[in-house]
Amino acid sequence: MTASNTNEQTRPKAPGINLQRLIDSNARLWAAEAEIVRNYWDSSVRTTETDILWLRRQMYKEFWDGFFPPFDNVISKMDLLERTVSRNDFLDAAEIMYEEFVHYCLFAEVHDKLNIGPLIDPQQLRESGNWKENVSLMNLRSEHKKDHPALGPRAHYFTEGGYCTLYSEGMKLKGRGGTDDLIANACVRVYDDEFEHMLKGIANMDDDLAEDECRLLEELTAEQMRYRIHMRNAQFSFPVSDKRVDALCNGILEPMEFDYRRAGFAI
Repeated sequence: MTASNTNEQTRPKAPGINLQRLIDSNARLWAAEAEIVRNYWDSSVRTTETDILWLRRQMYKEFWDGFFPPFDNVISKMDLLERTVSRNDFLDAAEIMYEEFVHYCLFAEVHDKLNIGPLIDPQQLRESGNWKENVSLMNLRSEHKKDHPALGPRAHYFTEGGYCTLYSEGMKLKGRGGTDDLIANACVRVYDDEFEHMLKGIANMDDDLAEDECRLLEELTAEQMRYRIHMRNAQFSFPVSDKRVDALCNGILEPMEFDYRRAGFAI
């Protein structure tokens, strides 16, 4: 293989039109989720109690929505390893499990510094940590996976972190001191992992998917993102009015810029 051929193979590709359309269909909704989180930090609704509440809910998401599903999947398929399930599939699941548990630990550490009472464990979180809007989001994702076995998981990966908006907005608290610095430090650690999780939803999209599949993926992800906006507003004790949330879901904001370079694309 010549040097020129090697360089050609390793050179980052430009994003395809289908990928750009997918990102464009979600970018205004990412901005909406970011606005909700950003508004909360200086909102009159914010107290130590509401900080404990959103952290507890985030711990629920990291453990029961993030860590437990791949863990349960690995355990259920252990006997199939190297038969019908490859070691690479197991490795991918193990990596996600590890990262999600680290995220759980990071937010738990902040929670425990604020919470005066006894430590809360995952079983207690399972009983009291979830909330209506998150249930609706997870049910929607389950429906998408059931109805669209190939595209449903992609849509879930792509919308999992809402383009990392909680973490990018949390990182901006750095330097404010106290609780805000604790939150910022946790968000810095989580951001990179969640960005990589999001990329699983768009891997080889323009090579693997037909145009009609790409259009359907746009619809699935945008619907999930609208549910995420409601989920996030409720998680943070409703810093944004219902009227404003409806407007945000209709895409009134300027789109958030996607970092194509970070995602490995040439621009």
